[in-house]
Amino acid sequence: MIGSYLRTMLPAVLAFAFSGVYAIVDGFFVGQYIGDSGLAGINIAYPMTALLQAVGTGIGMGGSIHMSISLGRGEDNQHQRFLGTTISMLLIATIVLLLILWPLHPHLLRLFGATGSVYDCGLDYIRMIILGTAFQVFSTGLAPVFRNLNRSLFAMCAMMAGFITNIILDAVMINVLGLGMTGAGLATIIGQGVTATLCVIMLIVTERDMPRKLLIPDGWAASRIITTGISPFGLTMSPNLVIMLVNLGAVQYGGELAVASYAVVSYVAVVIQLILQGVGDGSQPTMSLYFGENRVKDLHFICKLAYGIALGLSVGFSLLTVFGRAWFPAVFGSSPAAASMVGHILCIIAIGYPAIAIVRVTIAYFYSINFDRFAYVMVYGEPIVMAILLFVLPRFLDLEGVWIATPTVQILMAVIALFFCHLARKKIHAQSNKT
Repeated sequence: MIGSYLRTMLPAVLAFAFSGVYAIVDGFFVGQYIGDSGLAGINIAYPMTALLQAVGTGIGMGGSIHMSISLGRGEDNQHQRFLGTTISMLLIATIVLLLILWPLHPHLLRLFGATGSVYDCGLDYIRMIILGTAFQVFSTGLAPVFRNLNRSLFAMCAMMAGFITNIILDAVMINVLGLGMTGAGLATIIGQGVTATLCVIMLIVTERDMPRKLLIPDGWAASRIITTGISPFGLTMSPNLVIMLVNLGAVQYGGELAVASYAVVSYVAVVIQLILQGVGDGSQPTMSLYFGENRVKDLHFICKLAYGIALGLSVGFSLLTVFGRAWFPAVFGSSPAAASMVGHILCIIAIGYPAIAIVRVTIAYFYSINFDRFAYVMVYGEPIVMAILLFVLPRFLDLEGVWIATPTVQILMAVIALFFCHLARKKIHAQSNKT
């Protein structure tokens, strides 16, 4: 049991790590060849990139969770029904997002606080990202589908192929061709395009016997996918909403230097959060399967194992962040003034990593077993509480209050997560005893 779980979970963790490294790769080359304004521009524009990825993840996870539960119950027809509807929903979402974001993206950058050179850099970058909407949505949306089809290793390899492509093209387009922020965005979407193309080809090959009529969206299946997918959508989007809120606070209380410093911090934090989310989401196929098979003890054993792995990683990341606080700004080419601020912020946010581990695994547990309401509160409660703290703390602590708000929110949400987890387990045991 543990062996099969690790074969699903470990590739998922690596795949999430690679998805986070996409942003770091752009940040590395932009920081080295463009500077603080470029870093701040990517950071302020990133919520729009995150929206594309969150929609893909939400649809893909929502569909794949029901696919796993259906397989656990031996309902093969339902499994294909959810798969077909998931694919069609990803296509519809691509069209809708492109039509909405293309005319709005300059106004959204202003709304997020971008001005001057930061605005110009962010605009050049995000235009390319939006043009590659299909690649963003399908690469993030099909990855969880393959994890639930017992092809986690393929999903990881497809992500690696895109990551390697991104590195090569960043070096060529930014350093050699001098395309600046436009080149950084173009390299990113081409890398995502490689991942999406590989996933689509594999899907065509492996599911060639699926009746084509199942690609027509099914209303019942779509509603189930959306209901469940709201949680993973929010889980992907929430850290970026937090980044947006902190950026606004940093602009108000610290100016461009604070935004550029937080850009480096967010690169580090986002990758760590994604790895910890990978533990939770990589555990989801196994937990959903056991839930469908009514194997309650095995379900909770996997959940405890996921907690242990995530907490162990979080402690290691906390130590790495603190001891590497001088190294990270150097990697991204931060100015001396920004580097000093980056080191200070990293020490503060490292406090919250164990809390992030608890929250990410708990949320994955909730949507794995269709406890959607608990997941909704956890996912969407974080940015709401963050907004409140960012309104209150800086009034007393100035810029320091902006940085302290992040670990404070994470610790509060971890306490709530453990309480909800206790309630959920009692309900599952009660339901199991009745059957």
